[in-house]
Amino acid sequence: MTNINWSGFVSNLAGNYNRITNNKINNNPEQNLTQKQNLQNTAANSLLPNTVQQIVQTSAELAMLNQQQTVNMLKELLSFPKNFEQLLSQLTTNSQTLNQQTILMLLASSIDLGKLSSMLKNNAKEAMANLYKMLAGFNQIGLSLKNEQLSELTKLISFVAASSTSDIQSLKTTMLMYLPWLPLTDPEAFKLEIGSKGSDSEFDSDDSITVLITTINYGNLQADIYKTSQDGIRIDVTSSQTFPVNLLDELMKQESKKYNININMLYDRKQTFNKEKNEKSKTQVAMNTSPGVNPFLIAISSAFIKNVHNIDEKENIKETRKEKLES
Repeated sequence: MTNINWSGFVSNLAGNYNRITNNKINNNPEQNLTQKQNLQNTAANSLLPNTVQQIVQTSAELAMLNQQQTVNMLKELLSFPKNFEQLLSQLTTNSQTLNQQTILMLLASSIDLGKLSSMLKNNAKEAMANLYKMLAGFNQIGLSLKNEQLSELTKLISFVAASSTSDIQSLKTTMLMYLPWLPLTDPEAFKLEIGSKGSDSEFDSDDSITVLITTINYGNLQADIYKTSQDGIRIDVTSSQTFPVNLLDELMKQESKKYNININMLYDRKQTFNKEKNEKSKTQVAMNTSPGVNPFLIAISSAFIKNVHNIDEKENIKETRKEKLES
């Protein structure tokens, strides 16, 4: 499948069209009409090789794009970094470079949620304007582009703009863009709270996050994620007996190597789970973070959610293949 750089695509289209149509037109009516026609032809010739033709050739592929690819397009239109960690670093340290120094800074920092809300609002406004310029450019040269993906992008950009009015909603929407299998506009799929931990919690601290994940194949899984005094991360996981903790442990070790930060995993597997009674279940995530909203713990939580989902999805694929072989 062809990957399209949508931010470059939109910018190039809007720039080409504006540059062409902003040329001065002669005041003579006959020459004016001729020149307008010439401009339209020039616009078509200019846009066709790099933009329209590309869309025409890939229109069938665009119709098949899944939710994850749609959200990737949305991130590009919003000029958001590809990786969640880069965005957190940008919000906290004004740099997208992720090295040991910036990671330690993230561990000792808090997310500027006001900055995130402003970023969402301003970038959503620009993204929508670019989409309208693109569609206007098509109309001016006599072409039409009707695509469900573009309609979905318009809807999502509007949703992003609306979410910028609340700092908590801004963080929630941003996280969902980097957890693209969870529907962006479904309030039940992902719940986020920012508040103090209960006083009876063993893990009560200024920097801690509790994540509750409802999986399809393994039931509920809870993780208490917090900083240790050694600038490391500890994750206490409560899961069903059937959950493959060894696989999760290996995946989180990769995260540990990626960040060069010690991540200590501890497991409690006392829960029982009856999968047959859970056939209609769907993936859901609830997250509660301490008021400081530590950016590195947010990044680790996102990675943890991603890895648990991948394990659950891998089991789904295995079960589907097994059913096909037995049928």
